[in-house]
Order: sequence, then structure tokens, then C-alpha cells
Amino acid sequence: MLRTLSIFGSLIRIAIAATLLWLCDQALPSWEAQQALAGMADYDYRAQAEDLRAQQRFGEALLVVDAGLSEARADPVQQQSLSLLRQSIVDERDDWRRRLADVGQGALTGTGESREALAGAVAADLFVFGDVRDLLIQGSRGLQGEEVDEVIVGLSAAGIALTAAPALDLGTALLKFARRVGALSEAFAKQVVRLTREAVDTRSVAPLGEVIQDSARLGQHAEPAAAIAILKNIDDAAVLKSAARLAEKPGGAFALWVGEKPALKLAGAGADGEAWLLRASRKGRAGIEFAAARLPQLARVHPLLGLIKGLYKGHLQQLLNGWLMRHAPQLVGLFAGWLLFEALLLVARLFTSSSDDGSSDPASPAAPRQAPGMTAGSSADSNPESGRREPSVG
Repeated sequence: MLRTLSIFGSLIRIAIAATLLWLCDQALPSWEAQQALAGMADYDYRAQAEDLRAQQRFGEALLVVDAGLSEARADPVQQQSLSLLRQSIVDERDDWRRRLADVGQGALTGTGESREALAGAVAADLFVFGDVRDLLIQGSRGLQGEEVDEVIVGLSAAGIALTAAPALDLGTALLKFARRVGALSEAFAKQVVRLTREAVDTRSVAPLGEVIQDSARLGQHAEPAAAIAILKNIDDAAVLKSAARLAEKPGGAFALWVGEKPALKLAGAGADGEAWLLRASRKGRAGIEFAAARLPQLARVHPLLGLIKGLYKGHLQQLLNGWLMRHAPQLVGLFAGWLLFEALLLVARLFTSSSDDGSSDPASPAAPRQAPGMTAGSSADSNPESGRREPSVG
């Protein structure tokens, strides 16, 4: 009975060890992906900003420096270095002659790459001058038999219709900026044209206005050149909406700019995608590409944690997830060792049990015991009747 209970106890412990091993093994893919991402080289904000500054791409350089400053809060030396670099970039960008020229270029032509050029274009659109100017330019092209840009026409007409909403002028100006410099994808341009035609047919600019509003949100949180670079990778209004939402978060505009299409893919993958995009942006484009490719592993929810989340609303899930991510390999090794030990112990017990059963084989009964001092030859005398002698016949 005791032997049976011992074997049964071993089976229970093996089941427990196997279950714990399986639970910890479920966290290994996520742990491996996170370790690989953490092992990548950090993005060199200063070097990239210096390179952009040398190319006179001041808006993008400031975007990079600001992202670096937000990451260098725990490093006073790095923060001071980036702060000095930022000030030098601002001083060079804000040269009054450059600013005046850019404002005039933006107001008169609606083109440029600086904040001042965009401000000039927005100012022109605010007073309807820019929209009327663009309509006249496109109209003259049509009269001369040249190709008319339906995107510019549609956005200019929408700008006039939305004159009562000055906050949207930034959106129309930004989209026209991108169109003129070839940074608006054909797929997105066709969608803008389709929305413009629908606005004419339905006499409602709501769908097109939503696209313009999302463009304005993007432009408010990114430098003009960076916003145009982001727009270059957008093919759909839904992608623009997710990009505008992410740009409003700290570091979001930088992540969209440095990550390009992989960043947009993560931005459209829900809360998990946005969180891992912001985290991976510290490693630059390489980190964002890795996060986009390995998002199923990075954002994988452990079965046990998913059950806890369904039963308990609190911070227990986050605590357990962090603990598992820190100790998953050690726990897998521990429970694998325990499982192996219990399996070997069970085999030993089963072997011992079979050996004991073989030594007491019922097919070989033991010989009857003899009384002390009795020999085999006197066994017949043990019968009391054998002690009588027959009387002899005289």
C-alpha cells in the first residue's frame, strides 16, 4: 500500500513539474525577442542630428535632438550636450534673412521645407489667397492643355469651403506641400481625389475634412519636413489617422519619421504596436524593423496572465509578466531539472517494486520445517502408531 502511494505521489509531482515547465516555456519566445531588441545598439541622436544639420535639414535635426533629450533624462552629460546642439541648430535656422526668404517662398508658391515656408503657405491659405492662387494656376494649365493636378484642385476647393475652420488650413497646406514635392503617394492621392468628388456629389466635405484634420494633427506635432517625410509613406486615410494619433504622444513623431513604413505598420497594430514602436525607436530604424517583424512574439500574452486578467483587474498581471520576462530561462531550467529528477525517481521505484515481487514467487513453495534434532531418516518415527510392535507368534 505504501509503495503504491509513493508511486502515485511521484506521478502527481511529475504532473505539477510538467505544467510549470510548460507555463514558463510559453514566456521564452517573448523573452528571447525582447532580449534581442535590447541587445541592439542605441540610436545615435547626436550624430544623426549633426548630419541633418550639415544638410540644412533643420526641422528634422530638431526632431531628432528633441527625441534624444527625452531619452537622456537620466544622463545629465548627454542632455547638456544635446541641449547645446539644439540651440546651435535653432540659431542657424532662425537667421532672419533665411526666415524672411522662406516665408515669402511659402506664401507666394506654397512650397518649401522649413517651418517658416509652411507658415507662409498657411497664412496665404488662411486668407484664401493660397487656395485661390492654386486654383488659378491649375486653371491656367488646363486652358493651355497641360495636365491639371486634381489633388491640388480638390484640396484648394476644400480649403475655401473650410474657411470657417482656420485650424484645418495647416492640413490643406501640408498636403499640398507634400503633393508639390512629390511626397504624396499615388494611392493616397487617388483617395484624396475620390473624397473630393464625393464631397461635390454629396455636398458634404466631412470625409475629406477628416483627412485634412488628421494631416493638421500630424503637422502640429512634427516639423514640416518631418511631417512631409511621414506623409510620403502613407497610402491610406486610415493609416494617416493612426499616424496622427501616435504623433500626439511623446516621441511619436520621431518614431514615425525614423521608422518609415515599418513604423506605420506598428502604429496601425493597436495599443501593443504603438507601445513597442515607441520602445523600439530608441534603437533607430533597425529596432523598429525588428519590432514590426517580431511583434507577435513581443506582444504575446502568456496564457496564465490572460486568465488572471480575465478574473482580476489590477496590477498583478503586469507584475507577473515583468517577473516572467526577467526569470523565464532560469525557471525553465529549474522546472526541467525537477521534472527529470521526478521521472528518474519514479523509474527507480518501479524497478525496485518489480525486483521485490520477483524474489517472492508463489510457484516455489517453501519446504516444511523439521523439528530440531530430527533427521531425515527418522521421519517415519514421528508417527505415534509406528512405535507399536506386532506381538511375535511363539
